Amino acid sequence: MRRIIIYILIAFLLVFFSIVIISLLNPLRRSDERIRANILRLTPIGMSMEDVISVVESRSDWEIRIIMDGGYVIHNDVPRGPHQGGNMISGTQVGVTFMEVHIGSYNFLVFILEERVSIFFGFDEDSNLLDIAVRRYPMDTF
Repeated sequence: MRRIIIYILIAFLLVFFSIVIISLLNPLRRSDERIRANILRLTPIGMSMEDVISVVESRSDWEIRIIMDGGYVIHNDVPRGPHQGGNMISGTQVGVTFMEVHIGSYNFLVFILEERVSIFFGFDEDSNLLDIAVRRYPMDTF
């Protein structure tokens, strides 16, 4: 009986540690800077909005959430749309048009909290990519 309990405990620990290791290897857990660098390799500064949209649509796990005039705003080091609740947000505006793309999610504390990751693309008046920013959302605010 004691051996069975030990085998069950070992099996449980193997499954638990496998899940933890797999979740830690999720590329969305990387720093915002690394995610940004990876996205910029796919969509370099100066790329047309049309080409950025083609890259996004080629990724089955990415979803365009919004394309809007006004550029995105960096407010308290967080990218946001230019309006929130009908009010203009103050901060540094990036571009004259922006696109927010949801690129995936991961469990923040293994199974407890899920966090979603989005990329904000800012485009100039000629619809060329100016800059991008990474934003993480807790699951309940998306």
